[in-house]
Parts: sequence; structure tokens; C-alpha cells
Amino acid sequence: YMAQCLVKLGCPKEKVKVHRLGVEVEQLAFVPRRWTNDGPLRVLIAGTFREKKGIPYGLEAIAMLRDVYPDVQITIIGDSTGEIRGEKEKAKILSVITRHRLENVTRLLGFQPYEVLMGQAYQHHIFLSPSVTASDGDTEGGAPVVLTEMVATGMPVVATRHCDIPEIVKHGETGLLAPERDPSELASHLRWLVEHPDEWDRMVSAGRQHVEQTYNVKIQGARLARIYVDMLE
Repeated sequence: YMAQCLVKLGCPKEKVKVHRLGVEVEQLAFVPRRWTNDGPLRVLIAGTFREKKGIPYGLEAIAMLRDVYPDVQITIIGDSTGEIRGEKEKAKILSVITRHRLENVTRLLGFQPYEVLMGQAYQHHIFLSPSVTASDGDTEGGAPVVLTEMVATGMPVVATRHCDIPEIVKHGETGLLAPERDPSELASHLRWLVEHPDEWDRMVSAGRQHVEQTYNVKIQGARLARIYVDMLE
């Protein structure tokens, strides 16, 4: 996605190289999530409260899921930074929670240290990342690093076809993708995961392997070094 944007801005295509951000895969324990319908389904959302994160759409989707599977718990890690657009987005998020009566099943943890985020990650079953192109054109640019990390930990992911997210979440293989601003499709994917728990191991194993091969920070560091060397030759 970012490469295409650069070409559209006039950069010669032959000079554009895609270099993916890596994560410390070895530091992320692979713990395949499993859900056997013997307790609440725990869904995690993480991100700064900005329109591009699409959090209201994710909450709408979970509300739809609860019409069929009411025992769902939501944790949101993140908050507004205090700027006007962030406060507006926070108001939207709280409005959706109130309108769908999600107060009793939603935990708003605010901004948290990385260690707390990852600790919570291993206590949840599904990661929801409903990013969108904001009304002012703001986007993820590439893909949220936290999304790559969640895939690496063995958590099923439901996300959107936004920017470079499909490079990490390959629909039906390493996760599930919905169009932007489509709560119904997000809910459909969440429901599919609930109804096909036997598919989780296959999906999360493929996701871990994909991150190890394509987003390992050590491998990506070496690739970046080669790019610089090639430029100097």
C-alpha cells in the first residue's frame, strides 16, 4: 500500500523497495488460543482512540455477535491523547458501548505499558483490529505492529482490508478480513471463529510461521542492511 502511494506521488517505481517492520518473534511466546464454550469469549482491542482505528465498528460487530452468543467480554486498551479528534472518537466509542448496553461486559483499561498489553493478550481469545481510512484521509499507512505481535502469539485475528493489513492477515489462512466500516462482516467472522474452534490451531500456526518468516526483526534488520549496501554500490 505505501509503495503504491509513493509511486502515485511520482517516485519512480524501480526505486521503491518494500521493507516490512519486524518484531522480536523469539520474545513472543506462541500460545495457541482455544475456546471450548465453557466460559466467556474474551475479545481484545488495542489502539489510540483515533478514527482510523475503527473501534466503534468493532464494538458494533461484537454487539451483533452477542445477539447469538451473549457470553462475550471485551477489553479495550488505549485512550484519547486529549486532542480534539481523539476526544470526539472517545465520545463515539462510549456512545456505542452505552447504546448496545455493553457497559457490564467492557473493560476500558486506558493506556497501559507494553508488559500489561501483552499480559492481557495471553488472557484473551480473539484480537479485533477494525482499522479504516478516516474522514480526513488518515490511515495506518502500513499495518499496526501490535497486530503482527498478536498473530505471533497464537491469537486468532479479525481485521479489515486496510493498507498493509492483508500482508499480515491473509484471509482464511492467518486470520479473517472484512471490508472497512462493515460491522456485519466483522460480526460474521467473529461468529465463524466461535462456530469453528477446530480451525483455530491451523490458522494461528500459519500466522506464527508467516511472522517468523516475514516479520522477524533479525531477518528484517539484515535485509535492511543489504538494501543500504546495494544503494552504495
